[in-house]
Amino acid sequence: MFGISSSGKEQIAKIIEDMFDSIALQFIGDIPKLKKAKSLVISSKRNLGLSNLFVQAMRNKAPNEIESDALKSLLESAFGYVESLKSKTKTNVTERIDGLAKEARMRNQKIDENEVNLVIAEEMAKAKSHMQAIAESEATKLRNLGTMMDISRVASSVGDNDPTVFFVVVKDGVTCKECMRLHLMPDQVTPRLWKFSELKQGYHKRGEDNPSAFGLHPHCRCTLTYLSQGFGFDKNGMLSYQGEDYSAYRSQRKK
Repeated sequence: MFGISSSGKEQIAKIIEDMFDSIALQFIGDIPKLKKAKSLVISSKRNLGLSNLFVQAMRNKAPNEIESDALKSLLESAFGYVESLKSKTKTNVTERIDGLAKEARMRNQKIDENEVNLVIAEEMAKAKSHMQAIAESEATKLRNLGTMMDISRVASSVGDNDPTVFFVVVKDGVTCKECMRLHLMPDQVTPRLWKFSELKQGYHKRGEDNPSAFGLHPHCRCTLTYLSQGFGFDKNGMLSYQGEDYSAYRSQRKK
């Protein structure tokens, strides 16, 4: 039996696109369609979504060409996730409504508008949940990328080509075990030190021995921080100056 017409499917697709773009704006912000953009516009103004988060992580410094290119690459990735979810949502809605139309025709009835609205509401609720997960994951990546770029600038100014870094951990009742394992020493107090070259540049998988520069999980609250030469940690895990030739990284790795 025939379902909805091609024009009907186009109308449904348009409705879903408009609703979907509203959700995307709510969670991620204004991501331009980078494939068609000739340049990447970056501003420190509020409400520009992921780009603004990146600039804030760089302490509001204007990104140079290399930093802008890195940001553009991650924004393209985020945009790809959004478009993929939009396409899947449109397909799910169209197929479900098409099924309702075929069933109605078999009963020689008109399609129930309430059932159509219910389908749209259910699929958009699923999309909203997935969009929130995308937003949290990409926000963590962009924030940490901006921090990495800022650390690179500071380290480069003192001739440090492979900076020593650590993650400041928010320790409370909801801190995950993976963050405690990779971001702290066995005493669960002293930050664990890493070289930039040791950090993964992609998503972290639970159980891996090296942390990701982009965070261990969506909405990770651990903050990447630069350790200047000569500094280390006291017994309470607080930064303290140890001496010009002291290397806290070498000290940790000998243990």
